Amino acid sequence: MTVASLVISILAMCGVVGNFTWQLSLYLLNGPRIQVRMAVGALGRGGLVTMPVEDVKNLTEAFASFEQQGYTQRILAVHVVNQGRLGVELLDFGIDVPRGVSFKPVRDAITETPMPYVLEPHREGTWAMPFDYVVSLVEASQSTWPNEAHPISAYVRRAGGKKIHAKQKLRMTIQAPGAPWAGSR
Repeated sequence: MTVASLVISILAMCGVVGNFTWQLSLYLLNGPRIQVRMAVGALGRGGLVTMPVEDVKNLTEAFASFEQQGYTQRILAVHVVNQGRLGVELLDFGIDVPRGVSFKPVRDAITETPMPYVLEPHREGTWAMPFDYVVSLVEASQSTWPNEAHPISAYVRRAGGKKIHAKQKLRMTIQAPGAPWAGSR
């Protein structure tokens, strides 16, 4: 009888573990799954042109190319995709550096959909800010922590306070405050 009890207990335990795994996977798959991507670009000619940060080799050259085509206002764009099965409320977007200093545009955000915004399942949205804000954040970070690197990361903040960051980082160097800057990925 003890062997039969042991076999039944093992089968019951396998059933419990299987059920827990199934419930956990349903929970993770049914909720919102947000992916954030960062891009640089420019406004002009009635539209917005962007390039993923990972494809930018030299920011100065990329912006010069945009300007030659009539896109003159430099921007940093944040693309957000909801790949999950539930909508998610996005409260705001911004950029930050590893030390925790962050910036979010309050009045100069460039968007057709103001935040807070509910991003429905399998939809995407794009928000942007003038690139001067990125330069200002890098200058402030370099003057506060001069011997450290300051890669920029874009984020969106969900309801509940959780920040979702882009996997890509934008690395910039500023020679001196107010001087021309050079950027790379």
